Amino acid sequence: MKQHSIAATAATIGILPLMLAPLARLDFLYYGVLLILPLLRFRRAENASILLLLGLICAGIGILLNNPLPIFRPWERLGMFALLLAGIGPLFGGIYNAELSRRLFQHLAACCLIVGALSACGAAIGLNLGAGQFSGLTPHSMILGPVAAIGFLYAMHRIMHRYAESGTIPILLFIAAGACFISILLASSRSALLATGAGTLYLILHLPRGRSMMLLLGGLGCLLLLPFSGELLEGILHKMDSAREAGSIFSSRSELWEDRWQEFAEHPFFGVGFASQSIITFDHSLQSGSIEPGSSYLGCLSMLGLTGTLPLLAVLAHALRRGMQATPFPPLAVCVLIFFCIHMIFEGYLISAGSILCVLLWSCISASLNPQT
Repeated sequence: MKQHSIAATAATIGILPLMLAPLARLDFLYYGVLLILPLLRFRRAENASILLLLGLICAGIGILLNNPLPIFRPWERLGMFALLLAGIGPLFGGIYNAELSRRLFQHLAACCLIVGALSACGAAIGLNLGAGQFSGLTPHSMILGPVAAIGFLYAMHRIMHRYAESGTIPILLFIAAGACFISILLASSRSALLATGAGTLYLILHLPRGRSMMLLLGGLGCLLLLPFSGELLEGILHKMDSAREAGSIFSSRSELWEDRWQEFAEHPFFGVGFASQSIITFDHSLQSGSIEPGSSYLGCLSMLGLTGTLPLLAVLAHALRRGMQATPFPPLAVCVLIFFCIHMIFEGYLISAGSILCVLLWSCISASLNPQT
């Protein structure tokens, strides 16, 4: 147990620079995690995921067949993704790795709660360290929204678990959950807000007891925030107005979705190449090599084709099924995984190993395959 805790804590510290803007220059710690953690897991591995190995092999074949532009660095990014699956994802199985996965996910979720809550507190004094609408302590508002959402789900899970066991409500956790919800609203992430609702609804509907109390608490929280709704919803309302003017609520994504679907239609089996594009949606991609797929699902289909995407989605579906079978209390990991399944419709990070959202997703998948409430 002590070994699990030390390894999970060290890995969490190494991952934090991806989540916190003040620590961005320490991102080399994350690369250290990607090098060391796979070795630790490999030593304790009792089996390996055939589906993930198949997905990685097909991704490599896709690069060989399409020879993508060097600016996208497909082999480097594929190598990083393979290391992420080995160190944080469920590539290697076994009793030790299962416990390590659970502990690492719990640590990361707790960090999300702290970052989300402190970001809301920072908003009161004008603290905004990143880019985008409001980023709080994170590098960008597109990161703050999902991070705060995971923190909110973590707090609500703890609250409901405590209430189911003892009939008491931990007030500090309730306040922290409210602060995380404020961060989601300030980040103006419509997709994160929608996905948070889905994860929370699943949690409430699968409680063994106390559903009415939790709904009452949720209503109370909304009433407390009602006087500040104008400021909290300003960014989201502005996005909705802009979308209506553009003629569609998905106007910010429709062009990306169309491009990714066209790439998939032209290269249905092996895609256009890992972390690459054949249709350059934005000019800056040719200078920086950065890619905005617009959707994890369509992005994977276009980059990996059916041969690379189906194994990854099969692992995702299996993790969701395993988590949903856990009783009597719904595991935190499956609530967060439901959040990701909705959120990934609108954001593309399923195979982006350099993104904190990708790290959180695959950590969540690993924990869902080894559920523990």
